[in-house]
Amino acid sequence: MLKQKNKKADNYSLKSSPMIKGKAVNLKEAILEITKILKTSSSIHIDGMDCDVSAIDTALRFAEKKKCSINHKSYEKINNLYVAFQKFGGSLVSLNELKNRSDFVLLVGGDDISVFSEFFEKLKWNEDKVKKSIFFLGSGKGKDKTKCNIVESKNENIFHDINSIYVKLNEKKIIKKDRLHKIISAILNSNYPTVVININEHNLALMLCIYDFVYSVNKSKRLKIFNFFGSDNAAGFINTCVTKTGFPNAVIFTEKGPEYEPYQIKSSILKENIELQIYISNFDNNPKINYFNKNIFIGNPNLKKKNSFDVYIPSQTPGVDKNGIMVHSDGISIEKLNKLIDSPYKSIEEILTKVLVS
Repeated sequence: MLKQKNKKADNYSLKSSPMIKGKAVNLKEAILEITKILKTSSSIHIDGMDCDVSAIDTALRFAEKKKCSINHKSYEKINNLYVAFQKFGGSLVSLNELKNRSDFVLLVGGDDISVFSEFFEKLKWNEDKVKKSIFFLGSGKGKDKTKCNIVESKNENIFHDINSIYVKLNEKKIIKKDRLHKIISAILNSNYPTVVININEHNLALMLCIYDFVYSVNKSKRLKIFNFFGSDNAAGFINTCVTKTGFPNAVIFTEKGPEYEPYQIKSSILKENIELQIYISNFDNNPKINYFNKNIFIGNPNLKKKNSFDVYIPSQTPGVDKNGIMVHSDGISIEKLNKLIDSPYKSIEEILTKVLVS
């Protein structure tokens, strides 16, 4: 783990410069240019938001001040979670609770088990406990990533398998020749079973199926849910956004207050009507961006396409040259990101504050 952190710092550029249309400038010039663009832009949208909690909080205050819309790059994951959760509900578990109490974990929502590599890293269970307690229901790709129990299930069959598990749990029927018998037996014999769902933008149908399964099983046996988002701090955006606006994402600030439009406030639609996009991103050096008429980027010093923005400003990165806090996808527990090195960059909070007062 320490080697990975040091590697992150070793590959970190300390020579990135603010730019205006690809030309290197100093920070003061870049902020003045942003101020000019803001004054001449009739409409603004803020996107990206894979950054720490303090930067998210500052960006939300900026959006409120400028009366503009804001959303997270993983908005589709967030939307999928809330569609399923609002329909079926669920008993959610924190990461610490899962680590300390769960004796059965079913991983679903990813074809390749490597999508759960970060989850295994945070779990820190020994090999024996992993082999005994964790089951993966998927295609079986990436078997070398872990030594947990893999029950192969093709994309088209996983819905049938989940339904079959539910039926056999109700019947308490275990047939050893059954491909799913290990999962069924482990759930029946567990005291604190948990389903870990990898949420992505393409698996709404599967999420609805799994939440329905958990809802149905909970009528006779307690079954917990842990939602796994990955490393872009989507849970931090949800947490901060709910605290400030009452909504989990996709908010537009108006004179009457914040309004929630989860299926309209997304860059693929807004780019046709909104003039300016401010894209804020700490953790991704090559984000997939829908470009607007005018584009400003604040964030990663290692960004690959710096020349494609009207203004680019590199910022400090939590966990490299800045301390920060992220929220685990349980929405409860937090992860502290410790500063490893010094750098010449300002934080996102400082940059946005300078823009507001300039």
